[in-house]
Amino acid sequence: MKQLIASIWLSLMAAVAIAPAAADELIREDNPYVLLEKVANKTLERIEQDRSKIDADIDYVRVVIREEMMPYVDYVYAAKRVLGRNLTETTEEQRQEFYSVFREYLIATYARAFTQYDETKHTIQFGDAGRFDADSRMVVVNTRLIEQGRPPVRMDFKMRFDNNQDIWQAFDLVVEGVSLLNSKQTEIAGVIRSRGIDGTISLLRDKAQQPITANDQENAE
Repeated sequence: MKQLIASIWLSLMAAVAIAPAAADELIREDNPYVLLEKVANKTLERIEQDRSKIDADIDYVRVVIREEMMPYVDYVYAAKRVLGRNLTETTEEQRQEFYSVFREYLIATYARAFTQYDETKHTIQFGDAGRFDADSRMVVVNTRLIEQGRPPVRMDFKMRFDNNQDIWQAFDLVVEGVSLLNSKQTEIAGVIRSRGIDGTISLLRDKAQQPITANDQENAE
């Protein structure tokens, strides 16, 4: 369940740098509540449409993530938050490499989590778009993950407006009070202490390059 929630985070939200989506193809909404719902629906429709491809090759989930979700994820901002105080101890070259590897690591991590998603069982309840203050530039969008036979799971998406791209992007998800970004920051900080920034980059790259397999789906259940 936790991995499924994490996958929903990435699917709605760790873009700037991807080639497939041109700027005029992005969903642009002044209200982040509306944007989140539109991106979620578009992504989930893509999963349903491509279910045969995913069943034939689970690694195909990476394609869905890159094309449908990453334009709405502020992975550079998230990566900076994950680095925390270590950010000032890195060179510009190391930072850029970390941002790039962190993005690929996010894609691989949540592609694995996505193997749990079943459009016949899971639905998302979105927060009231009328709660949005038009003057805000950083908001928390409330949603609920619904699965029959289980209590609803509260998911609060943290989003910020990117002035350069003129778009709202997500950078964190707080699940029942627990921030996934803060959890990742703690994990990465431990790796940096033991391996250094270059060793951390190498480790993340290795993890990102590991193929998605049927075993990931079995282990997630």
